[in-house]
Amino acid sequence: MNSAVATFAAALGGLMVFSYVLVAVSEGMLVPKATLYADFRDSAGIGRQTEVQLAGRLIGKVVDIGFTTEHYSCNPKTEDYGHPGQGRTDDCEPWMFCAPTGDDPSAGSCAELEVYSGHASDYQGCDGRTDSCEAGQICVTRAFRQRYRDVRWWGQAGWCVNYDSDSQRIRVAMEVNESALQYIQDDSRASIVLNGLLADPRVNISVGTSGTVVESGARLQTTTSMTEELLGLKDQIDKLADDIDRGLIGLSALTEVLEDEATKADVNALKANVGALRKQLAAAEGLVGAVLNDPNTRSDLSQTMRELRSAASEVEDDYEVLVRKTKRAVRAIKRAANQLEALQTSLADPDNTSLVAMLMREDSKLQDQVAALGDEAQESIGAARVAYADIGAALDEIGRALERREGTLGRLIADPKPVYHLKDPAALRRVNVVKGLVRWVIADSEDKGELEPTIAERDDELEDEAEALGLPGTDEEPLDEPPASPSP
Repeated sequence: MNSAVATFAAALGGLMVFSYVLVAVSEGMLVPKATLYADFRDSAGIGRQTEVQLAGRLIGKVVDIGFTTEHYSCNPKTEDYGHPGQGRTDDCEPWMFCAPTGDDPSAGSCAELEVYSGHASDYQGCDGRTDSCEAGQICVTRAFRQRYRDVRWWGQAGWCVNYDSDSQRIRVAMEVNESALQYIQDDSRASIVLNGLLADPRVNISVGTSGTVVESGARLQTTTSMTEELLGLKDQIDKLADDIDRGLIGLSALTEVLEDEATKADVNALKANVGALRKQLAAAEGLVGAVLNDPNTRSDLSQTMRELRSAASEVEDDYEVLVRKTKRAVRAIKRAANQLEALQTSLADPDNTSLVAMLMREDSKLQDQVAALGDEAQESIGAARVAYADIGAALDEIGRALERREGTLGRLIADPKPVYHLKDPAALRRVNVVKGLVRWVIADSEDKGELEPTIAERDDELEDEAEALGLPGTDEEPLDEPPASPSP
């Protein structure tokens, strides 16, 4: 009996363990897991235990959900710009753009534009430059809207629009099979989908193609959910309805204006004026009709058109001539440049021993010699200038002394007495006596050998000086007696 009970208990225990293992295998509890995160703007009814699928295949479930505020970094130069795989980056969600932050052009933060207020006066214009808007604003241009096509903006292009880089998100933590990570890459996107009209929402992850596999703990970018797409479609329909309403209001106002009696009278008067004008033109009446139907006017217009065509033809010919001359000038300049380059190469050749090459060559000693010669010439010129200045100063001083009748020469020029005494016969006789006495002493000294021949030479010099002054020599006859000198 006891053995039967034990056997039954063992069988029941084995069945329970087998059932637990079977349940664990079916639920994937024995498969290695990895954790991934995704930030959604709207949870769209998902919660814990919500299924997670990869391209429609179940791979895990949601294990946690909560609110978070994030700043997603990006590169404004490459975000949504260029071809995939050639430097293009997609760090921001599709409805966001990369706003620059700071002075670094490659540093930015993902941001969203504010909702259009509906009043154009709330926005200032811009020209696309980064400094044309205030801090915290971006210039929304046509190029901006073409680059970020999924960024919603219902206003016009060319306005400064506020943006917000603080992203309020719902972070969803997903536990997936680790074997599925090989298909989840950095370009995979997470979205909230419905597999049917009555089915519960699920998180679907798209298969990546970039080749860079994500690791456990990575964050996946998200795409708009069906609810968000429906809301966007509703906004577009509302905007279209507003445009239709404004068009209907304008059409109604136009109808009311046309039904007014005064408006009808104005329209009829306008029709009558147009009809009268047509009749005048056809009958060549009135100023406009006469001008348009006058043969002289048509002839003048034709002549003017012919002259314009002729002038245009001449201008075209002159332009072609100018182009040819310009091309010849360019060719001449190129030839001159080639010749100049060849001359420079020849002058730089160490084997060139011409004077110009030696002067231009830095290692030639001729430059040093020329420089030294120039320095010496400058010094000589400076000394000559100093001497010339000294001589000029001396001449100026002599001139001033002569004007003041100072010194021997000044008194000699200004006083007539010395000249008179030089021409006095008595003075001349005294000079002759002295000269004779000097000659006797010289001759006696030469006989005795006491005087050198230079004394005789000096006597000849004295004789020459007397002749230069116009004085008679010792052998000449004395001058006539001068008239009586006036009393002193």
